[in-house]
Amino acid sequence: MFDHWLKLPAHLYLRLTALLILTVGIAVSNVLMSIGTIWIISNWILELDFKTKWVRLKNNKSIWVIIFLYFLFVLSLFWSENVAYGFHDLRIKLPFIVIPLVLASSTPIQKNHRTYLSYIFIGIVCYTSLYNFIRYNYFLDFTDDIRQMSTFISHVRFSILVNLAFFIVLYCVYKKRLNRFLGLAIVCWLFFYLFKSQIVNGYLLFLVLSIYSIVFLIYHLKNRVLKWFLLFASLSFVLVVCIVGINTVKSIKSPVQIDFNTLETYSPDGNEYYHDTLSTQAENGNLIWLYFSEIELRESWNKRAAIKYDSLDNKQQRIYGTLIRYLTSKGMRKDIGGVEALTDEDVKRIENGQTAYDVNNGINTKLVSFVQEYEMYTLKGDPNGYSILQRLEHFKAAKRLVQSVGVFGVGIGDVDDAFKAEYQKMQSKLLLENQHRAHNQFLTIWITLGIVGLSLFIAIFILPLFEIKKKNYIFLLSLFTLAFSCIFQDLIETQAGVTMFALVYGMTVYREED
Repeated sequence: MFDHWLKLPAHLYLRLTALLILTVGIAVSNVLMSIGTIWIISNWILELDFKTKWVRLKNNKSIWVIIFLYFLFVLSLFWSENVAYGFHDLRIKLPFIVIPLVLASSTPIQKNHRTYLSYIFIGIVCYTSLYNFIRYNYFLDFTDDIRQMSTFISHVRFSILVNLAFFIVLYCVYKKRLNRFLGLAIVCWLFFYLFKSQIVNGYLLFLVLSIYSIVFLIYHLKNRVLKWFLLFASLSFVLVVCIVGINTVKSIKSPVQIDFNTLETYSPDGNEYYHDTLSTQAENGNLIWLYFSEIELRESWNKRAAIKYDSLDNKQQRIYGTLIRYLTSKGMRKDIGGVEALTDEDVKRIENGQTAYDVNNGINTKLVSFVQEYEMYTLKGDPNGYSILQRLEHFKAAKRLVQSVGVFGVGIGDVDDAFKAEYQKMQSKLLLENQHRAHNQFLTIWITLGIVGLSLFIAIFILPLFEIKKKNYIFLLSLFTLAFSCIFQDLIETQAGVTMFALVYGMTVYREED
């Protein structure tokens, strides 16, 4: 409509503007995501020319799978009891159909426009990651909750964007679309940020995309010497990473060896120490239950801290437990001397629930955390507060549900209620606030829409492989990223996740072929 009035491609410019807003929005703002989604569908309607759009849609199989899947979500309201929640979920999932539908039925986005949008994407991810890092390390008051390093969206979803930006930059440098020195600086920063973020999903995705990138490069290299060198270097790197990882876990599980016969019985102040020589609980390689004097610990701590010994820290944990673990992590005794040796900064960290002095050491910190979580779980059987163990509980519930949901699932309105009921049947120790869905989009779709819905969802990833003739690096990179991310999280169950999925998928599949 506007094209005819203004005698220029106004609707193309409006669509590009919407894509620009969405590209920025998926990294920083739910509001921008909503604006971009409304903008792109409004422009599509005002553009008219539905006959041409219908012709494009008829020849595109993958968009019909998306349409059928969303229609099945709507249809499942008829076998859902909680219809109100179903409508709420349908509204959240609107970008899932809106963005791909617009891109599939409109003039394909040209290569140069995609390049500019990719620069915007790289820029916003770099800016956001830099802002997150500075805020977390220099402006937050002694927090060990690494999730707070992602300010605007979930830290797990932001790790997907960081991974995508990292490999897109490498591809742009490879294709000479980006200055190599600028590209090197960007990939170094993004790698450093990903390392510091302590997100297991991010690490695993990086590993998968690295393998894909190496295979892609080896396949396209013409020089045999370079091919063999790259293959050897890659295998050597994987071997080194495995050795370092195994040794790190061994060091965590093997505390510093101590001759128990030489343990001192009394503190310098004359109070008797408690030593549990049978306990293997450790913090930073130091055994927790050695050199423990509760009398001295209670008295000296209450003199120094605002939060008293028998109270809860700011994470709602018993502060004496946090104090004991923190002192152990620094190799200090749990007595007057240990408490007096703490700095004011240490005291604030303990009050904020920080159980170890070194909590920002990338993957090593995550490995330490995982081993400690598992040890605590085997001792108490309580997964609450431990992200990986909570996810194992989510998986157990999902595994039980898929065995009883039937062909068409429980329906979009009842998926949350089905999980809550299953946790009760399992007599799970998970608190209500931790009783979430599967953290696996494939399982969640299976439970919601049964095997029919799961088949349609899998087809979304498979059909483009047959429809697109020229499968370039970015095309496969994006599909791998989305498919792999759906294994470890419910990607299309939140506004940020579903908008990210729809935008990346739409820009990847419904594009002008190179």
